[in-house]
This record gives sequence, C-alpha cells and structure tokens, in this order.
Amino acid sequence: MTDNQAWLHQQLQTVAQHQTKFTDRAFWVALDHLAAEQAQRQDQLQGEIDGRTWRPDKW
Repeated sequence: MTDNQAWLHQQLQTVAQHQTKFTDRAFWVALDHLAAEQAQRQDQLQGEIDGRTWRPDKW
C-alpha cells in the first residue's frame, strides 16, 4: 500500500466513523472497500507488466 492509498484509507475511515446515518456510513465504508480493491488490482497489473517485460520469449 502506498502512502497515498494509506492516507485515503485513513481519511475514509475517519469520515465513516463520524456519520450518524447508516446509509451515509455504509457509503463511506463501501468506498473504502472499493479503494482497497482498486489498489490491489493496480498492484496485480504492475506485477503483470513487470513479468511480461522480463520474458525474453515475448520480446
């Protein structure tokens, strides 16, 4: 997790904790989950790019 992703996660948790309505809190929690999943996908795609560029049979 990068510094930006960690900061976003912390901010979304803080905002979610300060919500009084369930629907508002559910929105911020879901957004936090979405951001975490996007970070995981980004990491996987970066690994795929690295793997493809270091395979001589694919050059």
